[in-house]
Amino acid sequence: MKKTESFYFLDDEKIAGKIIDFKNEDITFVRFFIPSIHCSSCVLILENLSNIHKSILESTVDFSSKEVGITFNNRELRLSELALFLKNIGYKPSINFESLEKKKKKKIFDRKLIGKLAVSFFCFGNIMLLAIPEYIGGAKEDLWFLEKRHFFRYLMLILSLPIVFFSFVDHVQSAFLGIKKHIFNIDVPISIGVLVLFSWSCYEVFFDLGYGYFDSLAGFYFFLLISKMFQVHTHSQILSFEKNYKSFYPISVSKIKNNNQEENILLSSLKKGDIIIIRNEEIIPVDSILIKGNALLDNSFITGESYLIRKKIGERIYAGSKQKGEAICLKVIKEVDKSYLSLLWNKKRFRKKKLLNSISNKFSQYFTPIVLIISITTGICWFFIDPTKVFQTVFSVLIITCPCAVVLSAPFILWNIIRFFSKKGFYVKDIFTMERIATISTLIFDKTGTLTDPDKEKIFFLGPFLKDKDKKIIASLLRNSNHPLSKRIFSELSIQEYYSTKNFQEIIGKGMEGIVNNVLVKIGSPKYLGVTINSNNCNKKTIVAISMNKQFIGYFYFINYYRKGIEKIFKNLKERYKIIILSGDNNELEKKYLESILPKSSKILFNQSPEEKLDYVIKIQNSGEKVMMIGDGINDSSALNQSEVGISISEKPTSFFPNCDAFIQSNYLDKIFLFLKISRISIRLVMVNFMISLLYNFIGITFAITGHLRPFVAAVLMPLSSLSVITFSLLSTWLVYRRFIS
Repeated sequence: MKKTESFYFLDDEKIAGKIIDFKNEDITFVRFFIPSIHCSSCVLILENLSNIHKSILESTVDFSSKEVGITFNNRELRLSELALFLKNIGYKPSINFESLEKKKKKKIFDRKLIGKLAVSFFCFGNIMLLAIPEYIGGAKEDLWFLEKRHFFRYLMLILSLPIVFFSFVDHVQSAFLGIKKHIFNIDVPISIGVLVLFSWSCYEVFFDLGYGYFDSLAGFYFFLLISKMFQVHTHSQILSFEKNYKSFYPISVSKIKNNNQEENILLSSLKKGDIIIIRNEEIIPVDSILIKGNALLDNSFITGESYLIRKKIGERIYAGSKQKGEAICLKVIKEVDKSYLSLLWNKKRFRKKKLLNSISNKFSQYFTPIVLIISITTGICWFFIDPTKVFQTVFSVLIITCPCAVVLSAPFILWNIIRFFSKKGFYVKDIFTMERIATISTLIFDKTGTLTDPDKEKIFFLGPFLKDKDKKIIASLLRNSNHPLSKRIFSELSIQEYYSTKNFQEIIGKGMEGIVNNVLVKIGSPKYLGVTINSNNCNKKTIVAISMNKQFIGYFYFINYYRKGIEKIFKNLKERYKIIILSGDNNELEKKYLESILPKSSKILFNQSPEEKLDYVIKIQNSGEKVMMIGDGINDSSALNQSEVGISISEKPTSFFPNCDAFIQSNYLDKIFLFLKISRISIRLVMVNFMISLLYNFIGITFAITGHLRPFVAAVLMPLSSLSVITFSLLSTWLVYRRFIS
């Protein structure tokens, strides 16, 4: 790349390292701040960059923060070339050394926007002042003004030039680049209106036919900037909703204290230099250095590539990698970046079907062509009725049909509701998940750890007395697993020192094995160990069997206690939802108890493997059901991912599961019916907001088409549409909060 190009500095490894979130031999993941993201058309373009450039593998947009995360092939495309490519399609990344060093916070309004507003206000005010004599008929009655009319008209033309220049920079370039890529965005009708209005006004002035529409042009752009500032402020509020709610993520990590004891701390409390332990199937939450253990990493969460990579002691491990194997110890080298984890969580391959978003996208996709057709048809009709009103009506149509209010309606309401949910222990991934929750018809519950209360259950060991050395060996193997039963037994053993584990492997839903202190240890279901437990009551218990050096030594069994209020939960849900219990257990007593408290139409399926749970979810989806599944994030990960909405439940969520759409703290499970009800209400509120916006546009277009709306008045009314949407959003969500949540 030539040095004259503006992004060459990104090829410097030190600078690139400050903005790159992940890099290996072939693939790089980077986030750019794109100030020009302002509507769902922009999102549609930026999330399909892989269709435009062959070296871009995937792109994900965070609309609220105006960030795009891009995964690309670094052998074929350099970072500077990627930034230049974005600039060339009309989405120039905002990169400066202050943002790289993160010394200053981003301001809501940048200086350029404020400067444009000041200049446009000056031009608009003076053009209106110069146009007053034309309004009151002075051009015909006042001889002095009649003689000086050329001076005033040319002065208005000169004052309109900054407006045209700003419009060219903000809209015309974007519209032209979009058309080159066969994309019609909202900048197209704005650009057509500005250029045609300016051209016709110049024509009238040059040939002394009139004073043109410079007042309407200046007024339109001035109020468009006000609307844009209002929208930027609103987006900052939406972003604050999102960040406030995400700051409540109850994700914790296991930190190694100075005395080598483990301590669960919140992710937000993690600092540089801390030592953390990551177990099998856990996502690494922060950039770290490997200091102990064998790291076998799955980077598919970041890159989409599912192959495993080994790391050596001392090598860097990027946030978002998943450990596959024994527990490893890492030293934190970078502050936790929750927005990065959230962007990874929202990558397209972890997304599911959308409802309102598809409506918004379709609206955005067809909005511009429809507006152009209406405006052209209006102009043709008025050409035959009254040619003097052609530009007034056409430009009024283009101004009054601004879709800003429609763009704001869904995120403002839904992020506000999500923020309210977070105060009650329910953490929803995004607004698209909220949309899907409202469509759910079937609820599937896992049993162990979901309906049962791990803090109350009793654990017993049946077999020879376990010596301290045997307990230490068992605990050393269990320490590598994140399965709820493994963690419960591990806690019960209360071992403080551990042996190292070799050749650890875990088969989700079956068991684990490894070599501990030169002893081959296997822990899991009797079937996994290949043993038969001769007990009349074995099918009435939850059992975890243990063998050492291929010798069966006994088993732990659990006496489960169900969560308080479980009967009330099912009673509230049965009127609207089908209820299904899927469990890997084979406990007949518990099955009979569940049958006694569940509606008769419910189904209870025990002895289900993770694969069988997944198959069952697919089966009922094929029959037309919309499924929400509530379970643990590991054992049920495939079924959770397949469901329309997958919810991970935990006493204190201790990991970050990309397959889940939401977290719920176990002590708030009894409010699941309320969360579902409010989700349905919130979608209705969005639809009402949507209808208000469309009604506003319909009334405005009607007045514009019939010639009863001047462009200047349309420009004044345009921001009021957004104001009405925001007012309704705030008022309605506040009432919902007071009625159901507070």
